[in-house]
Amino acid sequence: MYLRKLQSLALGLALASASILPAAAQETWSMGSAKRAPDIGATFDQETVAALLGATDKVKDVEIQFIGNEQEMLQQVIRGRLNMGGTTPLALAGAFPDISVLNVPYLWDSQEQREYVYDKHVVPVLNEMFAASGLVVLSVQEAGFNGVFCTFDCSDQASLSGKRIRVSVSASSRMFWDSLGSIAIQLPLPDTWSALEQGLVVAGELPIGYFATTPAAATAKHFVYTEHTHSPWIYFVNKRSWDQLDEAAQKAVLEAMPATLSTSKRFFDDQANRAKSYTDMGGTIYELDAAQREKWAALVKPNIPKLIDEMSPGARKFYDAIEAGKKEFAAR
Repeated sequence: MYLRKLQSLALGLALASASILPAAAQETWSMGSAKRAPDIGATFDQETVAALLGATDKVKDVEIQFIGNEQEMLQQVIRGRLNMGGTTPLALAGAFPDISVLNVPYLWDSQEQREYVYDKHVVPVLNEMFAASGLVVLSVQEAGFNGVFCTFDCSDQASLSGKRIRVSVSASSRMFWDSLGSIAIQLPLPDTWSALEQGLVVAGELPIGYFATTPAAATAKHFVYTEHTHSPWIYFVNKRSWDQLDEAAQKAVLEAMPATLSTSKRFFDDQANRAKSYTDMGGTIYELDAAQREKWAALVKPNIPKLIDEMSPGARKFYDAIEAGKKEFAAR
């Protein structure tokens, strides 16, 4: 009788354990991002999370955390304190110096060219680059073109000579501002807003859609559509977290992710709305014609070969792959 009771108890415990295994196997992940509504990038964050959750039942939920310091967010993902993250090469350059190549000013001739080269040549390099730091690239989407924001009318590029400007960790960003004769001050984005208010810096560069949602829009009332630097928005996951998914789940997640730069049209459509919100708040936008834009480019383009030459062999290889892709696109 006693033995039968023990056997019955053991069977009950086994069945109870089996019934909770699926739930126990599920985890809640965390994702760091500098995007928040009404920036359309926050919508893309949510769509990326939804695609992941729809592709696997191994992850119960993904909590999106706003982290304004993108360099700190990246380190948290690398260390595994966050499972996922998303940001641009301008923020990633501290950990991946070679990625600055993607922010070389005036790199692309058209959206069609950019999408082709990214899909065929850029994404494979990014996969290798991120893997070396224990990360897996999930998706590469649109982050737009940088324009110049200022606390004064800076539509004439000469007005920025000698001025203190906020720059990112990217070598390409610093080169752009050095070419204009500006004084580069490297600051994390969250520190930029107070620096503008206090007059420690008077300008910087961001896409209009993101800039219009930041506190800087209330201080820097002038925005110039220079469109000098393009950035992708790269989603990535810590490899230890990724390896918790079996091969079938990993494949399903990658297949569920939006195609490379497939968010571009929606992103650029949204920029017009964000620009209007900025002007409604008293901001002034300067749209440059071809001749005006060339005045900015004429100061910067001569310094691009030197920028590439001073980059690492890996960055040079990356740049050459992009140039080969552009030639391949032209020959199609």
